[in-house]
Amino acid sequence: MKAVIFAASVGLALAGLPATTMAACAAPSVRVNTLAALTTLLQSNTACVPPVTVPTMTWQELHQPGSALVDYKRGPADTVDPSKQVGDWAVTGADGRAFVRYRYGSAADLPTPWQGGTYSYQVWDNLDGTHSFCGGIPAEIIGRIKAGGGAC
Repeated sequence: MKAVIFAASVGLALAGLPATTMAACAAPSVRVNTLAALTTLLQSNTACVPPVTVPTMTWQELHQPGSALVDYKRGPADTVDPSKQVGDWAVTGADGRAFVRYRYGSAADLPTPWQGGTYSYQVWDNLDGTHSFCGGIPAEIIGRIKAGGGAC
């Protein structure tokens, strides 16, 4: 049931985005398809979903070097809502067909909306400051990559 609520929430959030941020996981977007390019895009950076700043972000996932995936929340020094590792990440595949793989802990250990499990995504540059993570659940997640990590 949580997965259905989560998918519906993401669908509603995406429905409110401008058409320019609704990109398909295909041309004219450009796939980030080499291991080096995908690692450079994500490592030490935060994936912000949705791509526009809102009072509460759905995800702020900091991709730390060495594979730790951190829900940034309000930052590591915050006493109310500090950053917390929620899983790990890795760039997999081969040049020409690179993927990012996310592995989350058990759902009981994770804050909502994480469900636990392993998910793999192709990443596409939408050429408008956003990226699409394609092929997981939901089929497309549109976000913005914040260089240097930190809060979105």
